[in-house]
Amino acid sequence: MSNPCHDDFRRPLNAVVRTCTPVLAMALCFLGPCLPAAAAGKLVKISIPGSSETVAYGINDAGSITGAYGGDLGPMNGFIRTADGTVTTFNPPGSSVTYGYCINNTGVVAGTWFGPQGMPGHGFLRAADGAFTSFDPDGSIDTEPYAISDSGALAGSYEDANYIWHGFARSADGTLTTFDPKGSTGTEPLGINAAGTISGYFKDQDGAYRAFIRAADRSITRFRVSGSPTLVWRINNSGTVVGSYIDTNEMNHGFLRAADGTITRFDIAEDVSTEPNVINDEGVIAGGYMDSKGIRRGFVRRRNGTIKTFHVGDTSETQTYAINTHGEVAGLYFVGARTIHAFLFNP
Repeated sequence: MSNPCHDDFRRPLNAVVRTCTPVLAMALCFLGPCLPAAAAGKLVKISIPGSSETVAYGINDAGSITGAYGGDLGPMNGFIRTADGTVTTFNPPGSSVTYGYCINNTGVVAGTWFGPQGMPGHGFLRAADGAFTSFDPDGSIDTEPYAISDSGALAGSYEDANYIWHGFARSADGTLTTFDPKGSTGTEPLGINAAGTISGYFKDQDGAYRAFIRAADRSITRFRVSGSPTLVWRINNSGTVVGSYIDTNEMNHGFLRAADGTITRFDIAEDVSTEPNVINDEGVIAGGYMDSKGIRRGFVRRRNGTIKTFHVGDTSETQTYAINTHGEVAGLYFVGARTIHAFLFNP
């Protein structure tokens, strides 16, 4: 199954310490009067020496980031960058390629590693003391844990021998449960909250994307927004999920869905594709949008609906992947055609 989640996560990653100097203002977005104002804030650009690709995928409330770096000069390695700029490189035993996807408030990282032969890909947990635990659902050839709760529960997807993606939940005690919403031909869980509720999307038998929410009792709610293909990414501890739906002109529009099912739609501006993907417990949302020139930029939406846009430097693309309770946003930006750096932005 080809899907936007794996495209988004893996596209910049084809492929020891730098404390980066904060930049005190984001580049202004001169995109016309209809767009929200560009945000002024604190930006840290992150590039690990010797790498052509540094990507931030997860952030916790202490400001610690996890991700991957490598590229032209070597394989991808996992890393943790603490708030003071200290970087720790890690690789599970036997790994040649490592991606750190998420980090919780106890410092536990989850991600995927590959051996020297490539596939299969294995899921892993890295404890705060550096101890590793690898795991795979039965029949998996690629295990991708994308979200972790503070208790250590995981949500993610795995690929079977027929190249079909299925969802899995892994409890803190290591119990693995696999699942698919009814009618799914490919399942992508992307978020989990403290209650064990999982958010994501799946592809139905007609090839259309639908969102789902899986409760801790294993019941699954499927939904679409406006009857359109719908993608959901993260969920917060209030049970609010965030994502986008796609109209008949293939334009993405943002939405959030409260625990009671109430849906709030929003867009950065008219005729702009809006793709929110993360939400914190304060209701602050971050994501990306594509402007009329085909440049992908970032945005932050406050709980009151106020939207600020941002862009990192002179680049063709800014992608957001994570947000913490304090509203700090982590992601990546492109420098030229082949170089990718991570960023940390506090609006």
